[in-house]
Amino acid sequence: MKTMLMLTDFSENAFRAAEYGSFIAGPLQVERIILYSAYQSLLTGTDLPNSYVKNSQEVYEETMESLGLLHDRVNTMTGGKIKIDMVAQETILPGDINNYLKAENVDLLVMGVSGKSGIEKLLLGSTTSKMIEASDVPVLIVPKETPIGHPFHSIVFTTDLKSADVIPVHQLYKFLDAFPVPVKVVNVESAARDSRFDVGRKEAIADLYKIFEKHNATIEYLDDKDIVDGVLDYANRHEASLIIMVPKKQGFLASIFNKSISKKLAYHSNIPMLALPPLMIERKA
Repeated sequence: MKTMLMLTDFSENAFRAAEYGSFIAGPLQVERIILYSAYQSLLTGTDLPNSYVKNSQEVYEETMESLGLLHDRVNTMTGGKIKIDMVAQETILPGDINNYLKAENVDLLVMGVSGKSGIEKLLLGSTTSKMIEASDVPVLIVPKETPIGHPFHSIVFTTDLKSADVIPVHQLYKFLDAFPVPVKVVNVESAARDSRFDVGRKEAIADLYKIFEKHNATIEYLDDKDIVDGVLDYANRHEASLIIMVPKKQGFLASIFNKSISKKLAYHSNIPMLALPPLMIERKA
């Protein structure tokens, strides 16, 4: 993994994400960090004659100044061993972020949980959830409560057992290889059911064993009426340091269902969550 992009709005949540990103940059063998901030020109003041609109250049300069301060802190946290670039763009996220990620060969996007006000938690419409949906690279969501500097204890991978074909194994292995700790693969059903033993699910289970074979993962199946609560309870009981999932983007209903779960995990977890972009599988004629 060569390039990590840290998305920041200079909030406490964003700084905690930058701290965490700096902490894991070494094990992931990151060579370059991009500090990225999206800004908009702002209306300042009131309707009185002395009100004015900050032009794009003014806002850009203020944003770059703030990025400079963050640069110094990240540089200190990474021991000055990683190249750090600063980028400020006038845009509304997610916008055309994927074009930028592709152009800069970004391997991982790191961000905090944004917009955690009551109404935004209800609507799940923040920048965080939008980035989970839109990004073509893995997105690491870092809660504000995440402890920094603690060694990894275990990693939980959660799956719906519908198909293992969408799992981007090469990206998954980058994390599992960087942090050689016990891996727990868990499937939580919203109600007791036998469908996990359908032919399709048997195939998915067999594929999971192959994918996680070299990492000696344990695979467990749990029943819980609330899938998110079930995953978080399991992760906390096993002192997980990271939750990994693949929010599906294929099929309208499946897409809504899985995006909803990933959003809820991002908002309610006190454990960092890695959302891997699903592989696009061609449908058979």
